[in-house]
Order: sequence, then structure tokens, then C-alpha cells
Amino acid sequence: MKIAIISITQNGKSLAMDISSALKEDPTVIKVDLFHKNVKQNIKSIFHSYNCIIGIMATGIMIRNICSLIKNKKDDPAVLIIDEKGQHIISLLSGHLGGGNELSNKIANLIHSESVITTATDLNNKLGVDCLAKKYYLKIDDISKVKNINSALLNNQMVQIAINSKYKFIWEDLDIKKSYDKIKNKSDDITVSNGSVTIHLKPKKIVVGLGSRKNIETNSVVDAVKSALKILNLPIERIDLLATGDMKEKEIGIINAAEELGLPLEIVPTKLIKDFKNDDITYSDFVIEKFGLPGICEPSSLIAAGEDSNLIFKKTPYNGVTVAVAVSKN
Repeated sequence: MKIAIISITQNGKSLAMDISSALKEDPTVIKVDLFHKNVKQNIKSIFHSYNCIIGIMATGIMIRNICSLIKNKKDDPAVLIIDEKGQHIISLLSGHLGGGNELSNKIANLIHSESVITTATDLNNKLGVDCLAKKYYLKIDDISKVKNINSALLNNQMVQIAINSKYKFIWEDLDIKKSYDKIKNKSDDITVSNGSVTIHLKPKKIVVGLGSRKNIETNSVVDAVKSALKILNLPIERIDLLATGDMKEKEIGIINAAEELGLPLEIVPTKLIKDFKNDDITYSDFVIEKFGLPGICEPSSLIAAGEDSNLIFKKTPYNGVTVAVAVSKN
């Protein structure tokens, strides 16, 4: 997640710096940028460049400045409001698909404040179909139908979910049995229906990129992948493949780890990595010096995930292994 924090007062600026420092330790936070004052100009210029906008200001100020910029659930970033004393965090916009509710709770834990969530499904302990899509990186075919499905859930109507056996973990991982009725589905798409309205959820491609020291042990690679996925709260079955650069194509530890995890391994050519441009890549002095490349795990994951893919887990070291995770645009 790419986050922008806008403050107005000096107290707000100080709080913004504290939040930024804490969030930068989170591997799921790709970057945090701080902006101070010039609210109208800053919001207008950054609104669609970040996944979340955090305003340390009065709610009314934020509302007046974003109302003309809002498009729809699919495209709008999450918007959070925090008072300058850090007592309350309000998830104002895109609480589900944008991840606003989740981030609000995360920051509340970091700064010991109260997270204010107003979405009905959350308040009634129902897993909305948009939350399901957000958690497992599923593309919703028709955003306008989400309201119908979630309304059915709130009215305690049984919603039918059709899942291919390869995605059975969705049923097993989540406590959705009280609200959803499972049926078999031969397609890779996941279908959710309340009888009159049907939504198709298409799994996006998720790639784990790997780098490692020479002669890395298999168990070190396996443990590193599992550690990253634990933070992402994703099961190994949701991952489509592993990827690494061709300088690691004979690394037995990586090859054996892919086999043990039951995942295909894609080898990305050095030339592709060298020519690849992405502002979110973390440059490694060691990799630049040894291979003339900006990095291995991040560009490998992004290239293998496809054009316009995004990092959801930045380069993180684990006992001789570096891991990054990218997800496709569609």
C-alpha cells in the first residue's frame, strides 16, 4: 500500500512523522510520503497516486476537498481522518476495497487510539463480498452489484458461493459458513449470488519474488516464503508462482523450495530486470555492484505478475533470503 499523510498543524505534523516511522517498518506498506499544509492543492495532485490518503485534520476539511475527486469504489483510494491528538481514526472512504478499515485498525494499534468504523457489514460481523475480494485479491466484475449482495447478508439471507476446489481454502480459512452456502464450481472464477444478483470474482495473479545468498538451504527459502505470506494473511494455495532472476536459476535451494511448496518457478532474464523501470523498487547496492541490477526479488515478482502489476510486499530479508510479492492489475 502506498500512503500519503497530510497535516495542517505542528502537532499534526509531529503525529504524521510518528505514524510514518511506524508504518515504514511494515513490509506491506510500500511507501509513505508526508505533505504539510496546502491541503487543497496537495489532495488534488496526489488523490489518485496513492492507495490511501490520511488527513490529520477536521473531517469537514477533508470532505470539502475530496468531494469533486471521488469516482467510484473501484478507483477511489482509502481516506482516513485522524485528529491532531491521535485519539480517533475515522475510516472515511473505501473502507473495504481500498483497505481503509484494515489500515485504520492497524494505525490505531500503532498509536494506541480508537478506530472508528461505520460500514454495516463490519458492525454486524458479516463478511461483505467486497471484503472477500480485497482479502484474496479477486477482481469484481461489476462493482454496482456489491450493495445487493451485502444487503442480503445484512438481512440474514443465505448467499450462495461457488468455489473451485483449488480455492477451497477460502471456505476453510474464513468463518463464512453462517452466511454463505457453498457449491462446486469448475471455473477458476468464484461466483457469489443472492438469487437475483450474481457477482463473478476473478483471482488476480500473485507472484512471490525471491533472491538469496549463494548455496541457500531449501528450508530457509520455504520458511521465508511462509513468513511473508503469514504477514499478508494468505495461504500458500493462493500463490500462483515463484520468480527469481536467471542468475539464480541453478540455485538448488530455490528449485527445491518451489517443488516442496508445490509452485511453478519462473526464471526472469537478466536483461528484462535490467531494463525494467518501476518507482517502487528498492535499490540494492550489493546487487547493483555484483549484477548491475537494481534488485532481484522485487523486479522478478513484478515482471512475472505482468504489466502494471503492483507490489503488495516490499523486499524483506529472511536469513539469507529476500522476498517480495506482487499482484497483477487484473
